[in-house]
Amino acid sequence: MRHNIHFVAAVTCLLSVSPVAGAELPAAERDDSVPRYRVIFNCDGHAVAKDAAGDLEQWIKNLFGPLEKSHVEALFWCDGAGGNTANYQSDVLERTGVRAAKPRTYIDDWIAGGNDPPKVVVREAHQRGLDVYFSFRINDIHDSFMPDEMATFKVENPDWMLGKQDYGGVTSFPSSLNFAVPGVRDLKFRIVEEIFQKYDFDGLEVDFLRSAPYFMPGTEDQHAHLLTEMLQRIRKHLVAKGTQRGRPIRLAVRVDESLASCRLNGFDVRAWIARDLVDMIALGSGVMDIEVEEFKQLATEHGVYVYPCLYGWPSQYNPISAELATGLALNYWAQGADGIYLFNWFPHTKNNSESTGPFMTGLMKHLGDPASLRSSQRRIMFPADRGRPQSAYQYNWLHSVLPAALPADKPLRAVVRAFEEFPDGVNLKLRLHVENLRADDQIAVQLNGQSVMDWKREGDATLTAAVAPALLRRGANQVDMQLVKRAPASTDRRVVTALELHAVRE
Repeated sequence: MRHNIHFVAAVTCLLSVSPVAGAELPAAERDDSVPRYRVIFNCDGHAVAKDAAGDLEQWIKNLFGPLEKSHVEALFWCDGAGGNTANYQSDVLERTGVRAAKPRTYIDDWIAGGNDPPKVVVREAHQRGLDVYFSFRINDIHDSFMPDEMATFKVENPDWMLGKQDYGGVTSFPSSLNFAVPGVRDLKFRIVEEIFQKYDFDGLEVDFLRSAPYFMPGTEDQHAHLLTEMLQRIRKHLVAKGTQRGRPIRLAVRVDESLASCRLNGFDVRAWIARDLVDMIALGSGVMDIEVEEFKQLATEHGVYVYPCLYGWPSQYNPISAELATGLALNYWAQGADGIYLFNWFPHTKNNSESTGPFMTGLMKHLGDPASLRSSQRRIMFPADRGRPQSAYQYNWLHSVLPAALPADKPLRAVVRAFEEFPDGVNLKLRLHVENLRADDQIAVQLNGQSVMDWKREGDATLTAAVAPALLRRGANQVDMQLVKRAPASTDRRVVTALELHAVRE
């Protein structure tokens, strides 16, 4: 029997025990028994398949082995092609690599042997009691730099793509699709139609963060309704298919980490929730300050679940470490998350090209329970968000300050979120990473208005100082940093690249 989990997550101290006008789905067509998952595992289908070197059984082990006896209760499976070509038997999309004469022949061999990957994934997931969703990267841009993923429909319809456009100083990838074009939206809908005609997935994830942008610069507000209407069309179709097969097909979306970021991308999440178009929302793609609370305020009364994403690469924490994943997960649970969403985690051990190893497998046995996390992890890290807008994430990091140069005339302020209470027996340290740091530099640091003293040098670019638990606030902690004396031997900017609070149990 697959999971239909309803639970209350207790958050204890560290290491201790608006209505939008529009057509809604008729009430008779809505099903309120949406499953709540402790942990959702989004599988990038490419790495686990590539690392199996064409061995079907090894691919199955790579994918499902790490999920056994873990807190993962739902698998969101991407076929590894990005939604423009297919790594499965499709009559709508061409097979990956066909146009470039670089086919992924192991996919062809599996299909020829009766092992169409989605059918195998659904079968294996259901045998293990996992719900399994098709994760649809609806606007993936890997084909901008991976020629074998460039689809013929893009080559033949260059006017369907946005091209290189300026979004507030960030240039988009050339192959981003323009969802103001009706043909683009129709193609994406036909892909969904085919998936649920041929395969028995429990749900669909529309992954909007693979990738923005969706419209020409400055037209997002006027075109946002087009994405809402596309979602409504998809939802109506899934409701009908669910009725035919006798059990509902769930709909999830992945969007930016704040409502402000979503609006800038044309994602009218308020309307999606108010019109009952979605069952669950995953938040973020590499950012660490995720506004869980503001989404929960909209979602809870509609029975929509909220899942913040643990992912490190865009913020240059790659791979995400155990101590960072623990700190972020504890923060998200404390902010009211319904569960944790894992993106681009590669926990398989054999021929792991991502070099992430088995530590991720161990974490997945604890991430769904804050108390278990605290007791299992001796080291926990709470970072200030860092990163800059990128070509596929134009409006991420609205809260991010770092990296930034240390000023001499006024403090640089960054925020470290830590929702934990720290008991005796936990050592707390602030860690500051500064590029071009010199031995004679003097940096003044205040934590919530109180001076932090006795800084020690670790290596060429790191400073650490012990802090007392009494200096911390539960939630946002303000850290002010200022270069009060510059070593005369260097005029280079002193750039803060990371600010972290580390908690270590004795």
